[in-house]
Amino acid sequence: MASGPASGPDAKLLARLKELERENARLQTALSTACTGCDDLLTVTALNEDLRTAFNALERSRAAHADSERRLRAILDSATGHAILTLSPSGRVTSWNPGAVRILGWTEDEARGQPVDILFAPKEVSAGVADALRVRALAEGRIQEERTFRHRDGSAVWGALTILPLQGDEDGFLWILHDRSDERRMEEAIADARRRATDILDSIDEALVALDCDYRVIYQNRRAEQLDHQSLSVMRGRRLWEVWPQLAGSDLEALCRKTMTERQPTSIEKRFDGEGTTLWLEIRFLPTAEGVGCFFRDITMRKRAEEEARASHERAVTILESISDAFYAVDHDWRFTYINRKAEQLWGRSRDTMLGRRLWEVFPKALGSESLEAQKQAVREGREMTVEVVSPVLGYWVEVSIYPNADGLSVYFRDITVRRQAQQALLQAKETAEAADLAKGKFLAAASHDLRQPLQALLLFVDVLKPHVQGSQGANALMHLGRGLDALKELLDSLLDMSRLDAGVVQPNIENVPVAPLFDHIAASYRPVAAAKGLELHVSSCNAAARTDRTLLTRMVRNLVENALRYTESGRIDIECRRAGGRLLIEVRDTGIGIPPDHLERIWEEFHQVGNPERDRNRGLGLGLAIVRRLSQLLNHPVDVQSKPGQWTSFVIALPLGRTVEAPATAAEAATAGRGRFAVVVDDDAIVLLGLETIFREWGYEVLVAGSEQKAVEGLSRKGRRPDLIVADYRLREGQYGTDAVAHIRALYDAPGKPPSPGPIPGLILTGETGPDCERDAAAHGLGIIHKPVTPRQLSHALGELLGGT
Repeated sequence: MASGPASGPDAKLLARLKELERENARLQTALSTACTGCDDLLTVTALNEDLRTAFNALERSRAAHADSERRLRAILDSATGHAILTLSPSGRVTSWNPGAVRILGWTEDEARGQPVDILFAPKEVSAGVADALRVRALAEGRIQEERTFRHRDGSAVWGALTILPLQGDEDGFLWILHDRSDERRMEEAIADARRRATDILDSIDEALVALDCDYRVIYQNRRAEQLDHQSLSVMRGRRLWEVWPQLAGSDLEALCRKTMTERQPTSIEKRFDGEGTTLWLEIRFLPTAEGVGCFFRDITMRKRAEEEARASHERAVTILESISDAFYAVDHDWRFTYINRKAEQLWGRSRDTMLGRRLWEVFPKALGSESLEAQKQAVREGREMTVEVVSPVLGYWVEVSIYPNADGLSVYFRDITVRRQAQQALLQAKETAEAADLAKGKFLAAASHDLRQPLQALLLFVDVLKPHVQGSQGANALMHLGRGLDALKELLDSLLDMSRLDAGVVQPNIENVPVAPLFDHIAASYRPVAAAKGLELHVSSCNAAARTDRTLLTRMVRNLVENALRYTESGRIDIECRRAGGRLLIEVRDTGIGIPPDHLERIWEEFHQVGNPERDRNRGLGLGLAIVRRLSQLLNHPVDVQSKPGQWTSFVIALPLGRTVEAPATAAEAATAGRGRFAVVVDDDAIVLLGLETIFREWGYEVLVAGSEQKAVEGLSRKGRRPDLIVADYRLREGQYGTDAVAHIRALYDAPGKPPSPGPIPGLILTGETGPDCERDAAAHGLGIIHKPVTPRQLSHALGELLGGT
């Protein structure tokens, strides 16, 4: 501590000494100017003695003061656990002990003269915290508080501060600061641990009340507060039965005391009935270091669920006992847990002798049976199963329904012997019918194929003959020949359509189809035919689109128009479309002979015709409407028919509306000029092969014809030219197929070492097959397909699509 001005007794002695010195000075002056009498000398001598005495006393006082200051300094320097500093009245540091250096970081030289604000954060400095503390200390004489102080490095120091104003000549303040940072952190850690423990206890579903050894409440969690509706502050210090008087003398008090004395956990489930309410509690008493912990859990919902489960079980038992099916249940160890009365009757054994025993212990024949293996599979896969097996126990057919569950397996079984016998009879009848249908299909396919081959050659040769026939008589004969061949082709085409629809190989391509182009095409195709019969054909289109298959819808409308043309001798035929009820309706209406009511359903049958007992070929074959019905079902486009015999008939197709799109440009048919392209034609029928060779050469193609794949490969090796096109029959001799022939020819020009090709050689299968295998095979090889018999115009169009119209 620095020395300050003298205070207390030393100040008085010093003032006296100064007074004596002033008196001595006056006396000496007087002696030097006056006489030197004895009295004056004695007086001076006495004064000098007093002066020496006072000076000696002053020296002793100074020595004592310095010693006291040294001792105080030693005390302050040794108090390293406290920061002790003095401040001037204005708040600047006047002294700073080593404890302050250790706790606050500044040295005494750095701190001396600094405002005490250096110990506070900038926010507190701005708020004038240091000034407020000085004002309080002056007003109260002594203040104490704990707060955060700022260390020299900017970190926080938590300290307990005492401030005393200094009295006497040395005004200012004494600050004593005790560092409690470690204690504070410990207290905060303890408080945090208590907080976490309280949070955990408050979050549990159980109500907790902690008792001391005198059964007084020392703690309860939030769930307990919700249960007893009293806060911890109200509960603390009260005995358990003071809180709940109804516990006094009860079995719960007995359990609590038992836990307290024997230090063993106890528990009980207790029901409490109130006014219109029932509460179930699970109560547990656990010994603790302080006494006993009482845990209360609300189990009312569980108890209700158990009661409902028990009631449900009783209802289930009642149902299982009354059903006509036999039923049993086994656990995971395959022991019977339940057997109903029906199973007991079928097995002829009392269930009391079977319950608790394994299934195969009761019925050894079940081991390895299909029924038991199915039950094991259901358990392994965890899924329900239903099987029909011959019971190894009963010896007849049963239907077994198996349901895995958490407890094991539930099994229902019933006698289905009669049903199995009926199914077997139906199966045999079905197999007989399918065999007959297959035979019919094979016959139709073979007959169709065999008829198509010569017809295909005739169609080609008729077209080839046209430029070579001279004279009207020859041309007329050739025209009649062509019409006859067209009628025969129509018959075969209809049979082909029927067989393909029945085989399920037709897959619709659903898209937005504008109606106007379709109507334009129908009008262009059939207006000349109608005019030739003296009929008016009116077409009223609409600017709409349908969600349908373009080709199949066109076939439906064409068949209806052709049907109208055949059965209308005078008047008109109207084709129109309109929107109605969110759908698009296409109507074909005629003024023909009409349809009797008893024929309205029969017209959809194959070969059925109204008013044509003589089977006039001019009225078709009776397949057009049958095809319409099948296409209607395939596309889900219902067709409604109404008619008044002798006056009119109306067919209406209902289609889903589509989004209107621009009509696609029609692909131009390939010009019949081959322009020197090289075509390979493979067919095992010599007449057809000759007809194809003739028509291709007429069109300007260079042609290589072959009756087999081998002949085609040999001819190509001599030719030395890559084909531009391959046309092959599907079914060749010796079990060969046209698709394989195309693949092998393509491979000749795609082999390693060959010049790179622009892509596979275009190929077309020309076949009389009516089954689905041919179409699937052609699609798998990326080949087009066209069915015999085909007219030269149809063949030209197919080639145009295949070659891209070039």
